Amino acid sequence: MTCPQCHHPIPAKSLWTRAGLSCVVCPHCHASLSPKPLTAVVLFLASFGMGGAVLAILRHDGRETWIAFAGFFLVFAVVFAVLAPLVLRLRPRGPGGEPHLSGNKA
Repeated sequence: MTCPQCHHPIPAKSLWTRAGLSCVVCPHCHASLSPKPLTAVVLFLASFGMGGAVLAILRHDGRETWIAFAGFFLVFAVVFAVLAPLVLRLRPRGPGGEPHLSGNKA
């Protein structure tokens, strides 16, 4: 994953902030970035789908509910951490915090 402004790589640890993906900042040029919506949706669906599959498998095997939910959250976090640098694409945010929109100007 690279910064769309300076084209330097953004380390994966930059995605893990208390504010989530809404406050990603490039460590090189300090540009405020936000994820492209489609890539964020794909990342969430992949993480949720894999976690849901583990939840269903553990419940089908007769595991206790808390173990199944722990498995869901563990798999969700691992899949998110592995796929985020590969799938997520970032775009610069505007001066007011909103993403830049290409084309139409109001």
